Amino acid sequence: MSNQKNSEDKKEQENKQKLGAGLEALVLVPQLGLSLAIPIILGAAAGNWLDKKIGTDIVFFVIFLLLGIGGGIFSAYAQIQRMNKK
Repeated sequence: MSNQKNSEDKKEQENKQKLGAGLEALVLVPQLGLSLAIPIILGAAAGNWLDKKIGTDIVFFVIFLLLGIGGGIFSAYAQIQRMNKK
């Protein structure tokens, strides 16, 4: 009887671990989206504001947009790496 209870406890614990891992992966999706979108939007807004302030065409917009894209990709990559370490 004790062996049967131990095996049931192990199965229940494994199911909880699988559920926890699934929920962590589910939470990662919106986090990745935000970590990509926010730096891109902020970079584009900052570049647009600076272009208007200085009077240039789209020079700083493109520069800051590319920096935002790079920052977003780096942030998403770092989040994925942290998730893989767990």
